[in-house]
Amino acid sequence: MKKAFIKVLNIVVDVLVVMVLIVSVLVLTMVLTSQNESGVPSVFGKATISVLTDSMKGDKADDFAKGDLIICDILEKGTKDSLKKGDIVTFNQDINGDGKEEYVTHRIYKVNKDGTFQTKGDANDLYDQAPEASPQFPNIAKGDVLAKYSGTKIGGLGGVVDYLKTPLGFFLCVLLPMIIFFIYQAVRVVLNLIAYNKEKALNQAKELIEASDLTEEQKKKLAEEYLAAQAANSGEDKKETPPEDTEAAVEETGEGE
Repeated sequence: MKKAFIKVLNIVVDVLVVMVLIVSVLVLTMVLTSQNESGVPSVFGKATISVLTDSMKGDKADDFAKGDLIICDILEKGTKDSLKKGDIVTFNQDINGDGKEEYVTHRIYKVNKDGTFQTKGDANDLYDQAPEASPQFPNIAKGDVLAKYSGTKIGGLGGVVDYLKTPLGFFLCVLLPMIIFFIYQAVRVVLNLIAYNKEKALNQAKELIEASDLTEEQKKKLAEEYLAAQAANSGEDKKETPPEDTEAAVEETGEGE
């Protein structure tokens, strides 16, 4: 029963560590990956963006809400000419008026004659570029569009990813579990090595006893004495009785016949 429990525990730990490793690789890739000309960290032309507001929350199939993680296609210069009304695009704007630009992902509602775009969140009443809007965004030029929403989202994961990108979140959710796992694996290796050495010594002793000219009763008694000595030595944190001692015991028992 104990062995079965340990086996199940090992499997669970291995599965958990694989999940942690996958998450850590994804986070590290998103944080440390080289940025393309758009400035958005991406993997194979895909960017993951955390939604910061409910400006695109609605009943349309491609709407999303605050806290979602959306997958966007990075747009290079040659692919921006195909943008049209109804596309959901990502661009940089200072949405809080704090002098720091964030990613804004809104829908194109109007294509101007000069090729620039007017955008709006589906949940907003005004265009981002409307004079009444606060803060007011300038018209979006094709060159300012960073990415296009692919239609794929993962509900609620955006906040988790943002937390994992912080030093504390990365340490608690990625580094700490990995450290614990490696310590656990080191302990497993040591215990397996000890168990292997014990089993090897026991097999050598059994082979030595079986090869001797003793009766079955003497062999059984000698084996029991050897196991008892092994248990006593283990409890006292001493070295195991070497096979040579067993051989001497066999010879001594043989002389007593």
